Amino acid sequence: MAPRKEAGFTMIEVMVAMLITAIAVIGIVALFMTQSNASSLSRHQTEATVLAEDKIEKLRTLGAATAQSGTDNNLNEKGVTGSGIYTRTWTETVGTNFADITVTVSWSENGVAKSVPIRARRNL
Repeated sequence: MAPRKEAGFTMIEVMVAMLITAIAVIGIVALFMTQSNASSLSRHQTEATVLAEDKIEKLRTLGAATAQSGTDNNLNEKGVTGSGIYTRTWTETVGTNFADITVTVSWSENGVAKSVPIRARRNL
């Protein structure tokens, strides 16, 4: 009787293929998580910049400049106080012919404090 040839994969070949697949999946998941965190940070920085620019434009349209400062807590991305993650702080310092305006928007991103400071000047 002639020996029978068996076709197929050995157990070691299957295990190596599963290991390579698992390593690839772990890499893809790590890449997705990194991209997701970067996207979140980018969105929050953009929203904070818009909030700061909004306050600068509001302070620029005021009448006579007086030295003032203030804080808005728990702002959301639309600038509404309530349940947001942003804190907006501003200071207006009056000079002889101009007023310096500084607005800083801060928030916490994964337990790390982040902020966006913006400075402007307006004529008196």
